[in-house]
Amino acid sequence: MKHADIIIIGAGLIGTSTALNLARAGKKVFLLEKESSACHASAVNAGGVRRLNRHFEEIPISVAAMEMWPQMSALVGSDCGFRSHGQVHIAPDENSMKFLTNRVAGVESLGFFHEELVDATEIKLLVPAYKGKCKGGIVARSDGFALPAVTLKAFFKTACSQGVEAYANSKVSSITCGENGFSVQTENGGLFESEILINCSGAWGGNIAALLHEHLPIKPTALSMMVTARMPRFLKPVVGVHGRKLSFKQMDNGTVVIGGAHISFLEMNKERTTLDFKEMRISASTVQEHFPIMKTASIVRCWAGIEGITDDDLPIIGESQKTPGLFHVCGFSAHGFQLSPMIGRLVASLVQGKKPELPLDAFSVSRFKNPV
Repeated sequence: MKHADIIIIGAGLIGTSTALNLARAGKKVFLLEKESSACHASAVNAGGVRRLNRHFEEIPISVAAMEMWPQMSALVGSDCGFRSHGQVHIAPDENSMKFLTNRVAGVESLGFFHEELVDATEIKLLVPAYKGKCKGGIVARSDGFALPAVTLKAFFKTACSQGVEAYANSKVSSITCGENGFSVQTENGGLFESEILINCSGAWGGNIAALLHEHLPIKPTALSMMVTARMPRFLKPVVGVHGRKLSFKQMDNGTVVIGGAHISFLEMNKERTTLDFKEMRISASTVQEHFPIMKTASIVRCWAGIEGITDDDLPIIGESQKTPGLFHVCGFSAHGFQLSPMIGRLVASLVQGKKPELPLDAFSVSRFKNPV
C-alpha cells in the first residue's frame, strides 16, 4: 500500500491545479487518473477565459483567476495559448439589451466593473463581421481564450515536477474509510492510502461519491463543438449572442471554433458520445445567420466532450457533509476552465484547514435538497 497526505481522483485541470498547489505547500500528493491521460472536458472544451456573463456567485473567483492567466508562464512554464482579445455578448433586441443593462448594474452593485455596456456602434467596431440584429451588448475587454490541451499538459507537467505522483490507467474501484483515513483500490491493482481524499472526477464525480454512499446531483452531458478549416482573419474577440446557443472564436491559425452548448448523445456506461447532427445543423445555421462570411467555411471536425452539469449550473466545492476528510470539487457545468488556476489555490487552502481567500459557501453540496 502506498501512502500520501492527500489523494486526488481525476487528473483534469481542476485536479492537476489542486495537486500543484498542494505540492507547493509541501504535501505528498497522489493523482489518480482512470485514462492514460485526462481526455474529457479539460482537454476538449472551448477554452473560454471569461469573466463575462458569469453567475454572480462565481464572479469573485473568476475575477481573481483572470489576474492569474497573463502570468501563466511564471506559474506553469507556458502561456497556455492565452490571448486576451476580449469577449463580447451581443443583445439582438430591446428585451435582451434591457436584461444586459440590469445585469451590468447587478455586477457593479457587487463591486466589480469588468463588464462594460456598449451600444450597437461599438459592437460594429469590435465585431465588423457580425451581421445579425444588434441593439448593443456587454464587453469584457481583457477576457479571451486559451488552448485547453496545452493548458492541461502544462499544469500536469509542472505538478509532477513539484513532486506529485501521478498514476495513469488507475480507475477507482472501491474506497473505504476508517480510523487511518481512506484506502483507495484501483482496477489495475493499485492500493493507496491517505487522510484526505479529493473528488475531482468531473462528470464521474457522482460515481466516486457513490462509492462512499453519497449522492451528488451531477448529470453527465455531452456538449458538442465544431472547428473549420483556416480562414482569412475576420474576428478577434470571442462572441456570444444573448438568447442564442453560440460561442464563436477565431484562433491564431485562422480556424474558427464554434460552440454553444449543443447537446449530443451520450452512452455514459461506455463513455461514448455520438453527435446529434440535427443540433449541428442548428448550430451551423445560427452561425451563418450572424456571420454570413461563414457560408463559405468548411467544417473539418466535430466532437462532443463529457461534462458534469448540476441543476443550478454551479460547481460543487467543499467538504462532504457525511464523510470528514472527503472533499468534492466537481460539477463545473462547462465553465470551469477559466476558474481552474484559482480553484486549485482555494481548494488547497480548504483541505489544509486554512480559510480560503475567497468564500466558497455558495458551492456547498448542502444547497441541494437531500444531498446525501
